[in-house]
Amino acid sequence: MASTSSPSGPEDPRPSADEAARALADISRHRDRTHRSATHSRWVYVLFGVVLFAFFAAPDFLGAAADGWSSEAFGALSVGYVVLLNTRGGSALLGQPVRPRRQEISGRFRASALLILLAVVLAGFAVPLLAPDWHLGVPYWRTAVGALGGVALALFGPRWQRALLSVAVRGGGHVGKSALDGPR
Repeated sequence: MASTSSPSGPEDPRPSADEAARALADISRHRDRTHRSATHSRWVYVLFGVVLFAFFAAPDFLGAAADGWSSEAFGALSVGYVVLLNTRGGSALLGQPVRPRRQEISGRFRASALLILLAVVLAGFAVPLLAPDWHLGVPYWRTAVGALGGVALALFGPRWQRALLSVAVRGGGHVGKSALDGPR
């Protein structure tokens, strides 16, 4: 008995409705798995949370001398992180085997990110210049801020990175050509 409900078969190359639904579900699962692999491992967020806490707490425990070396150490750590992230071995070490293609990041997201980064850098320069004797009068306030920031980074870092990735990649919610590079 021949079924007339589905035109697919050996003569018709089109898939049946069930096959198409399975293929779309597979594509969605694969895209989600790829987006998860475009984020760092959990240990990276925990490590950076501890480092963030240490940089904020250092002046409270080590005094004004920590202000002198902590900026240089933070700069060296940042440069090292960027070098690791942009090399094959370094990105594998960080647990991020894939990353978004540069041409797939929307121009609007790039412009917004650069403006936010510029505002943060300018605020970093302006606050000490505008209020040189600014004191909160709260002991160990830097330690408290570092602890809150470090815990937030360790707990919510992967979720924040996936959210930024979905916003940054053009058509991140659409099925089609992947916007992620393969293994580097």
